[in-house]
Amino acid sequence: MTAIAQGTRRRTLGPVLARCGWAAWEWLARPLRYRAVHQLHVAAETGDRERLRALLSPTVSVVVDSGSGDASGVRVIQGVANATVVLEHGFARADGVLVDERSVNSQAGLVISRAGAPVASVAVDFTGRLVSMVWVRLDPVGRRHWNSVYA
Repeated sequence: MTAIAQGTRRRTLGPVLARCGWAAWEWLARPLRYRAVHQLHVAAETGDRERLRALLSPTVSVVVDSGSGDASGVRVIQGVANATVVLEHGFARADGVLVDERSVNSQAGLVISRAGAPVASVAVDFTGRLVSMVWVRLDPVGRRHWNSVYA
């Protein structure tokens, strides 16, 4: 009788996860992150500050890159209170502006478009289940061919 049939030795996921490591965790956590980005989007768009604060890490940072190509076009906002204000302002509903939940750099994110043309991409990083970093990249010229279909 084999050890498996006797029930004395069972295969565990530990060695498999050790070999796959971070890639396995990223794959397993992917649906949770898309859900968290959706919750972040809804909380910021509706102005629900308590819900938004609950999603953010105490050390959250929001990095806004104007796309100008130099360091003067980058702004870093730190802390929950400041990040909440910036996110609410950035995701406030406006005529002709659409915030779409999509993959950005192969991870959960948002694409902001105006009149059908993408104007910004938002990537979200996590520490555990909390949002630790929000990357906002403004660059309409670099994104004008996004989602275009060529015949």
